[in-house]
Amino acid sequence: MSNEIRIVDTTLRDGNASLWGEKMSTAMMLGAAPLMNRAGFGAIDATAVSHFEYAVRYLRENPWERMRLLSKVVTGAPLGMMMLGTTLNLFRHVAGPIVGTWMEHLKANGVRRVQVMESSNNMADMTETARYAKESGIELGVALVFTHSEVHTDEYYVQRARDALALRPDMIYLKDPGGLLTPERTRTIVPALLRELGDFPFELHSHCTTGVAPLCYLEAAKAGVRTFHTAVSPLAHGPSQPATETFLANVRRLGLTTAVDETAVAAMAGHFRAVAKAEGLPLGTPVEYDAFQFEHQVPGGVISNLKRQLAQLGVQQRLPEILEETVRVRKELGYPIMVTPFSQFVVTQATVNVIQGERYRTLSDEVIRFALGHYGKQVRPVDANLLDRIHGLPRTKDLLAWDPPRISLEDLRREVGAGPSDEELLLLALVSREDLDAMRAAGPIRTQYSASRRPLAAFVRELAKQESASFISVQRDDFSLVMRRNAGGAQQASGGAER
Repeated sequence: MSNEIRIVDTTLRDGNASLWGEKMSTAMMLGAAPLMNRAGFGAIDATAVSHFEYAVRYLRENPWERMRLLSKVVTGAPLGMMMLGTTLNLFRHVAGPIVGTWMEHLKANGVRRVQVMESSNNMADMTETARYAKESGIELGVALVFTHSEVHTDEYYVQRARDALALRPDMIYLKDPGGLLTPERTRTIVPALLRELGDFPFELHSHCTTGVAPLCYLEAAKAGVRTFHTAVSPLAHGPSQPATETFLANVRRLGLTTAVDETAVAAMAGHFRAVAKAEGLPLGTPVEYDAFQFEHQVPGGVISNLKRQLAQLGVQQRLPEILEETVRVRKELGYPIMVTPFSQFVVTQATVNVIQGERYRTLSDEVIRFALGHYGKQVRPVDANLLDRIHGLPRTKDLLAWDPPRISLEDLRREVGAGPSDEELLLLALVSREDLDAMRAAGPIRTQYSASRRPLAAFVRELAKQESASFISVQRDDFSLVMRRNAGGAQQASGGAER
């Protein structure tokens, strides 16, 4: 067995999504790209379908161009993309030949590795997607999505690994999106999977949501895992992955080695730390252990959105009730894995149950479709009483007739008409025509970023933190800035633009 630890860097994709809400621009990425090329990573987790969508809608950047720009600089490691194995768009079923077209365009634009997952671990449902990836020549990774429940045993995951091998992937990885692995469980599930897989490439991907992922990584390394998904420290910890720097320092204590250039990694961390300071973005910090997380299993991003929505409704004090109800709803739905889209479905239903004061008085289409099997076969059937209630609803009769659409590029062309390029048509599977037009109008992607050129933005943010000041005025040459604190305590600013 090799003693060399291999790193899949998750800074651009999962770290960015977990801590910065996908706000990292192409210019910010390109600023670190030469360092990433030097670092000696085994692969780089660079993007996802959700990143494509965010880039168009909010950053007004062409994500295809982003991948072309990155792939010109990063040639030493394959750039990867995270995708669902059954649909491109979670909330609008986009499947069929269109997925094969996506794979072809990913390969043409510099993506050399794709990681696919099915939210219920139904590997047979990913057969077509896996075939498209293999036909396009992209390296294929298949996820075993981890969760904690009485039915998701080590034996269950061993069987899912067997099913995954039938897809002929290039690697399999255990994906722990909720940070639910513990050191104790790692000591049983990882050896079981390694015995089943033998020498087949295996990787570990976890999140620090419960604070124990760094310990799980070390236990997995002791058991023989040699490839780990980590992020550089400014975008690690919290709901993100373990920090590359600390992890490599710890595995050296186990007598393991690495070919990763840690000087380049340190420089990457410095770059993103400067970006965070200039843009007012959070730095990842370790979290305290929370035993309740293992019960409700709600991902960090979903909890953040839930807190914001409850605050808007003035019922934020009911969050503990909703999380307790989430535990009950998940059990009654047969223990779906709390990953997109199921985490959103379960939490939304729990919230409605609590706010309305009556359980299942209202049922969303998504929960009905889940119970009808539209999202694949679950490990345990839906609770019989709940299923009877669902089948008694008039809406259920409509949804029973749902036939999953199969879409091709030609279908999109007929729907949209002449004008958009093939790449733009693929984006229209994710975003509106208005968003696409706004992206076009924004012009070429800005490729240069310098945190040192944004001193005023950082200065204003620091001024806004001065709670004792009710009025701040800054005057310099032809620039003026006036900040007043309103009656509610919020800062209001006016003045000239940063020069």
